[in-house]
Amino acid sequence: MRSQAKGKTVIFCGTRGIPPNYGGFETAVDELSRRFVQRGYDCAVVCRRLSNDRAGEEYEGRRLVYVRGSSVRKLDTLVSAFQTGWHLLRHRKDYEYAFWFNNANLPGILATRLARIPFSVNTDGLEWRRAKWRWPFKAYYFLSSLLVARSCKSLISDSRAIQSYYKRVFFKDTHFVPYGIPKTPPVSPQKEAAVLRKYGLEAGRYFLQITRFEPDNLPLETAKAFHGAGLASNGFKLLLVGYQHATPYAEHVAAMSKEDGIVVANAVYDAETLTALRNNCFCYVHGNSVGGTNPALLEAMASSPRVLAIAVPFSHEILGETGYFFMPGAMTTSMRSVVHSPEQGGAMRARVRSLYDWNAVVESYARLAEGESAAYSPAGTAHDEARASSVM
Repeated sequence: MRSQAKGKTVIFCGTRGIPPNYGGFETAVDELSRRFVQRGYDCAVVCRRLSNDRAGEEYEGRRLVYVRGSSVRKLDTLVSAFQTGWHLLRHRKDYEYAFWFNNANLPGILATRLARIPFSVNTDGLEWRRAKWRWPFKAYYFLSSLLVARSCKSLISDSRAIQSYYKRVFFKDTHFVPYGIPKTPPVSPQKEAAVLRKYGLEAGRYFLQITRFEPDNLPLETAKAFHGAGLASNGFKLLLVGYQHATPYAEHVAAMSKEDGIVVANAVYDAETLTALRNNCFCYVHGNSVGGTNPALLEAMASSPRVLAIAVPFSHEILGETGYFFMPGAMTTSMRSVVHSPEQGGAMRARVRSLYDWNAVVESYARLAEGESAAYSPAGTAHDEARASSVM
């Protein structure tokens, strides 16, 4: 970036904060802010105190700003947005640019505009389509997205399919900037063997899904499809990683543990453990149905031999011809079929490395912070827009 960018103060808002221990947005903020610091920017990250055990003032070169959030999970984002917006209004002279993640943070986003701090918003996926939300929350998410689209100058879509949706439904042009490949640390054979022993698995003989246990991610449907396919009789197991909160849906998933080779495990955030599980699975199952570019899918492409993904535009955009796909109503048949399908590990890795490059991602975000167009362009590749225009 240009020398005058050095020292510019940038704040990242709208996530649970860093260190990342929840989901894709937290990982993205960690990767982006880390690289911004390396470029000479002064970076702050807003963290929710209830979601962050660390109460330090700094993390690997980034200043941490805490808001209290809410102990009511469904209100946490909204309350945190108000608190973050109030912080920005009070400290408007301290920040030269802000990045917001998730349209549900509408109060804070509007406060940033009121504070006259230049900013961009990463819109997230189509949250109002998530099955876990009741209609008041669905209405809020949709109206928030509409208002953000109509009132904010600079929006980021993390997939071509989301970009197409905003253009078609909200009549809004957005910057396409996806995520890079999450880090996959080297794992020793001894560590891999220990991980497999812990979960009672045999290398190459299990299906794997790592996801939050929510309806739109389909872990319960994956368990039922595995059971219906009778794959346990062929020596396969299914490991579902992600149990965290005792919701009714999560309890239904947990109830299937130890039934016909199904193993349900708590959420894991240790990178080596997750890498070992992906490296040694037979097939990774991706059921996230309403998001854009999903970091978990990028991780699976970088280290798994096969991916069986839900057949939505987001999955097709990311996997192209390198993955296998299922329709929700025919998941059992697809699971049986993939057992006889060749591995695609090499093709997936070549694709994900060429299209999802963190250096190109941070370059695009830095351009936005300088008032320019994002112009995402991974080194040596052309944009891949396949199937992006056919959003549901």
